[in-house]
Amino acid sequence: MQDTWWQSLVQWTLWGAAMALVMGWVGRNRLKPRPEAEAQLLRHPVSTLVIGVVGAVFFFGLAIISNTVGKNPTATVWTTLCFISLGLMSAPMILDYVYGRHQVSEEAIAYGRLLGRRGVMRWADVRRIRFSPGMKWFVLEDHQRTRLRVSAMLMGLPEFARLALAGVPPEALDDRTRTLLTETSLGRPPRVWG
Repeated sequence: MQDTWWQSLVQWTLWGAAMALVMGWVGRNRLKPRPEAEAQLLRHPVSTLVIGVVGAVFFFGLAIISNTVGKNPTATVWTTLCFISLGLMSAPMILDYVYGRHQVSEEAIAYGRLLGRRGVMRWADVRRIRFSPGMKWFVLEDHQRTRLRVSAMLMGLPEFARLALAGVPPEALDDRTRTLLTETSLGRPPRVWG
């Protein structure tokens, strides 16, 4: 039996509404008030970890079910590999929640990378800052061509923006990025959806 046009419309409308609710939840969580001790800490809200864990459990669970109690003639090794691949796609969210924490100060940003490597980038050494609207992150590049990506999903973005505007050489910012950082420093960070 073939779906009618309205069934497809309802399906996509429900999917869109669910995504809007989830991304709204993520967007609100990053703006929650935090203790003064965490003012200069940039980290992901717990919602990032929840989404990563739910995605991993769901798809790894499907891989297990498709090979045990849900075994049927259409289940192949490719079905299992597909579910495992989708489950592994959640790993970067979990790893970034754990390791992707940054500490900003008047002089520099101490950063953590996806796989745990740490480093420090001085504001005075930043050669360029740009915002990637597709990936929703600020990209900082220093004179050694080291690149640091600061996600728009992080809590603490207003303090990051304030310190970046104060410490980064003016020529490192184009007008669009300067405007976006100014808005972020005022508590209006980039949208995480759309």
